[in-house]
Amino acid sequence: MIPQAVILLGGKGTRIAAQFPDRPKCLVPVAGRPFLEWQLDWLKRNGVVRVLLAAGHLADVLEAHLAARPADGLEIVLSREPAPLGTGGALKYVEPQLVSDPVLVVNGDSLTPKLDFSTLWKTGHGFFRTVEKRWPGCAALLVAPIENAGRYGTVEFDPDGFATAFREKADRAAGFVNAGLYLLPRQIVADIPAGRAVSLETEVFPALAAQRRLVAVPIPPPLLDMGTPDGLAAMEAFFRA
Repeated sequence: MIPQAVILLGGKGTRIAAQFPDRPKCLVPVAGRPFLEWQLDWLKRNGVVRVLLAAGHLADVLEAHLAARPADGLEIVLSREPAPLGTGGALKYVEPQLVSDPVLVVNGDSLTPKLDFSTLWKTGHGFFRTVEKRWPGCAALLVAPIENAGRYGTVEFDPDGFATAFREKADRAAGFVNAGLYLLPRQIVADIPAGRAVSLETEVFPALAAQRRLVAVPIPPPLLDMGTPDGLAAMEAFFRA
């Protein structure tokens, strides 16, 4: 059982907003249902019992969706950021509502449908506790292999798992990319500056990597990302296959 997951939903989804101006990105339809519902199903299958939605843009529309959603055993709480805070700032804003240590954080526009935490490492301790034992005090960034990593940028890591470099988006061949899934000790959340916009990807993670406090954990493909029209089309094709 995973006591809580946080989904970061504050972004405006500017690359697909023109197609769906009346809803937040997480409610964009994918194969006949809002993308958020695919995420919630996946989290429930992985043993999550509570979900904290860190929302921003068009949060009223999301609130109405949740009010009409049938009960399915998940406890869902909506939090609205007062202003755009970035991925790190949004996580800092919901810090008082966190109930687990470490914290499972999920980006609101991506999904790794074949990832099963219970079978990722068959250690007897479970995936989360294995991360804590192997890399105490470190954040874990889950990374997925991809054949054409160009539009994502890549994450490089050493044989011990520690992240060593973040390569900018460029034309390059296969590599590992940020899968939009993070396991963060509460102390790392506590250290995020409050009261301003902060990016996990460009501020927090590079700083942790420089301190050898960030590890990259490879997970099974595919990585589905609905942040662009092409990514949305690929996700639609996957779920309709």
